[in-house]
This record gives sequence, C-alpha cells and structure tokens, in this order.
Amino acid sequence: MSVSLPQNTDAPAQTVADFQNEKGRRSRWLALRGVVFGAMVAAGLVAIGSIPRLSMTSLASSPIISLVLIFAVGLLALLWRYPGIALPLAFGSALLFEWMPTTYPDSLTDAVPVFWNINTIFQTYLRINFKALPISPFELILVTAGIFSFLQAVIGRSFKISLGTPVIYVPMLTYAAFVVFGFLNGMAQGGDFKLALQETRAQFYFVLLYFMTLNIVKDRAQVSRMLWTLGVCMVIKAALYTFRRYVTLGGLPLPDQGVGSHEEAFLLNGAFVLALCLTLTGTHEKLQRFLWLLMPLILLGNLATNRRAGTAALAIALPIVLVAVMRSMPHRRKAAASIGIAIAVAFAVYYPVFKNSSGILALPARSIKSQFQPDARDASSNAYREAENKNLMATIRTAPVTGYGYGRRFLHAVEIANISEIYEWWDLLPHNQVLWVWMRVGTGGYMAFWLMWFGIIVHACFTIRRPNLDRMTKAVALNGLLVGIMLLIFGLLDLQLSNMRSMLFGAICVGLVSAVSPRTTLEPMGEEDRLKGGA
Repeated sequence: MSVSLPQNTDAPAQTVADFQNEKGRRSRWLALRGVVFGAMVAAGLVAIGSIPRLSMTSLASSPIISLVLIFAVGLLALLWRYPGIALPLAFGSALLFEWMPTTYPDSLTDAVPVFWNINTIFQTYLRINFKALPISPFELILVTAGIFSFLQAVIGRSFKISLGTPVIYVPMLTYAAFVVFGFLNGMAQGGDFKLALQETRAQFYFVLLYFMTLNIVKDRAQVSRMLWTLGVCMVIKAALYTFRRYVTLGGLPLPDQGVGSHEEAFLLNGAFVLALCLTLTGTHEKLQRFLWLLMPLILLGNLATNRRAGTAALAIALPIVLVAVMRSMPHRRKAAASIGIAIAVAFAVYYPVFKNSSGILALPARSIKSQFQPDARDASSNAYREAENKNLMATIRTAPVTGYGYGRRFLHAVEIANISEIYEWWDLLPHNQVLWVWMRVGTGGYMAFWLMWFGIIVHACFTIRRPNLDRMTKAVALNGLLVGIMLLIFGLLDLQLSNMRSMLFGAICVGLVSAVSPRTTLEPMGEEDRLKGGA
C-alpha cells in the first residue's frame, strides 16, 4: 500500500536562473567562510611564530597567549563543524611550513611550529623543559578531526570508510603492519623510542593521509581547491626562497645545502609538474595561466634549493609524462610532441652553454655533468653515498628477514665520514631511503613497499588510459603518477621517504587519483563541463 502526499501546486517552479543564483549564493558563502578561516589561521600562525623566548611569568601577562588560545578554540569549533577542512589544512601545512627551524634572519614559514613536537615548542619559545608526549600540533589537529568525524558519523548513523582499490590498499596496509613490527622490533633490540618515532612518522602519515583524501574528497570543487592550494602555496615558497637567495644573501655564494630544506626541491617540482599536466590534458585554464605566468619565480626558487636530486627527478619524469599522454590521449599527441621537441631543442642549446658555468642557472647542467665528470664536491658526495650504501647492505645482512628495526643506527662496516656536526641523524636516516626501508622492515616489508608503489603506478596508468573520462580526472591521475615517481627518485637519492612533508604531499596527490577514479562517487560532470575538460 502506498500513500501519496499532497503537493503544493502553488509553489513557483524553479528555473535555471534560480538554480544558478542559488549556486552563486552558496559559492559566495563558501568563499566568505574560507576567508574567515584563512584569516584565523594566519593570525594564529603569526602569533605562534612570533612568540619570543619568554619565561612562564612573563608569558602569563603577554597578550600573545590570548591570541593563541583564541586561535585554538576557533580551530576546534571549525573542526567540529567542518572536520573535512583537516585535509586542505594538512596539504597547505605540508607545502608551506618546514619541520625544522633555520637561522636565516628572514625566517618566516620555518618559524611556525606546525610539525614541531610540543616539547620542542616549549623549550624553544618558553625555555621550559616540558616533558609531554612527543606529539606535534599537526598531529593534534589530525587526531581531533578524526575523533570529531567519527562522533558525527556515529550520531548521524552515517559511518562509512572507503578503502579504494585493493591493488593499493592491500599492500599499503600490509606495509603499515610491517612498519609497526619494525618499530616493536627496534624497541626489543634496544632502539631509541624518540628516534624510532621520528623515523616512522612519515610512513604513518602517508597511509593516513591517503585514506583521508580518499574519504574526504567527494566533489570536483574540492579537487580544484586542492590543486589551487598546491599552486598558490608553491608560489609563496618560491617567492620566499628567491628573496632569501637574492636579497638576504645578496651577492654571497649559494650555500652548499641551498637556502632551505631538502624537500623544497621536490615540492617545487610538483608545481612545475602540475602546470605541465594541466597543459597537456587541456584543463583548468585559469590555474594553467597562473602557474605559467609565475613559473620563472618557481624555477628561481627551485634553483635556490641547490639539489641535484631535483634535476634527476625532472629528467626522469618529463619523458614519462609525455609518453603517457601520447599513449593514452590521442587528441593531445600533437601538444605532447610539440612540448617534447621544444624541451629537446632547449636542452641541446642549454647544456653545452651552461655545463661549465658556476651561476645558479647552470645548476641543472652541472647536476647532469656530475654524473659523468663530477667536480671535487660532487665526487666527495658520491663517495660518501657509496660508503653509506655499503654500510646499509651490511646492516641488512644481519637481519634480512625480520629487519634491523627502527631507532637503531646502522653498522659502520666500512669507513665513512662523520658528519654529525651538520646532520644529527647521519647514521640513522641515510640518503638512499629505498635501502633504508629494506634495512628497517626486512625483506617481507620491502616487498610490500614495492607492491604498494606498483599498485599506485598501475592504478594511475589505468585511470589515465581509461576511455571517456573527463580531462580533469586524467590531469589529476597524470599528476599523481608523476608525483609518485618523483617521490621514489627523491627517496633513492635525497632522504625523502622519511620526510614528513614529502610523504604528506605524495599521499594526498596519490589519494586524489583514487578519489577521482571511476570506482568512487565523485560528483559527475555534465556534457558541457566534459567538453570544457572539467575546468
């Protein structure tokens, strides 16, 4: 038996204009909330980053503590009302804020303690030996958002977790289990708890942020906001590093380690790769123009990092993106071929001219030349890495099945330079972090690690080649593929698989691929949007 409810026939029918007006009102309201939230975050971060080194007595009378508390309460309220903001907040934090402070007088983003332990914050700014759990504000935000999301799902009886495709989540969860075992194994073998926690944090971040991205991103507007976040944040960092290189340092030589953290080269590469992926797929014209207009600034900021690994990653990623587009998108083959030819011609002119130059613009050419004719500095670096790899292999052989465990410094089977004065974890976190994974979790965990990455690459390639998908989906998949490959290259060469920011960035880019894949329920596109490429 069915019951029909009376309908109000007097209500006017909604027109297309009504729908558009309602959409406009919602967009303006969403933008207003974003501005208010951004202002609160900015005020809070400036307050936290500007706290002087005070005693508890002087702090109690300082207005700064009130600003910090207001920011904390406001953030808690926003997380309760919109727990999904934890994802863009995590993405923006990974892109903007360093996880270690620097001594430069223009210190800005590296003075914001998002990734610092609470203990370190108290010791640095308050000169108090505060002994709490080794947890960071970033982790507190993630935990709070997770608890709020769970409570709201239980209250609303809408608790549901998506795992995505088995080709990724099965080896990913298996690898996470090996990391947990490696942590416990390290503790059982006398490893240092804090060192082990420092090593494993990035591994857990990668798994957690992948599933957060997969479950939070539900519509195309969220995807666009994440892409814009990447572009805007990287322009800000490029501007800061360019200012540091040419204003703060002035005419001084570029430091051997560059003007910032190692991971900045990887993140700035990500901005270039995103611009290339959007151009090759023909989508997001506004973001394309924004990135290409400011690309000289992004490249200058990247060069200021002085990382050879950045050049190596791009040298491998560029042919991959061009081949992927030519194989999967026949209508974009001419664009890919044109870009490929332009790059080849530019390189044929650039390399002979700059390979023997000492200027900052010659860094990519010198990086390539160092693989065949290294100078004294690069030869010394190569010798150190070779000795490091030999010591890693010697350590792996001591426990090839169960792994050496976390929190233990690797063996010194061959002589290696002691660089502890400039790098505290020199024999804990090596440059070659692919071998580091094998050393820590054993052969089983090492296999799970590679199966996870093979799954990520295969899933991204499948999404790119799938017919009848819109251009925005293909752009996100292409970007995720290249970010994943670059992360592996950086991990092989330059300490990035244990880097919290790099692993967060990689996890979110890979998670976006799963979020936009045909297996999920992402908001569908109309025919008009499909013809426009999902911009």
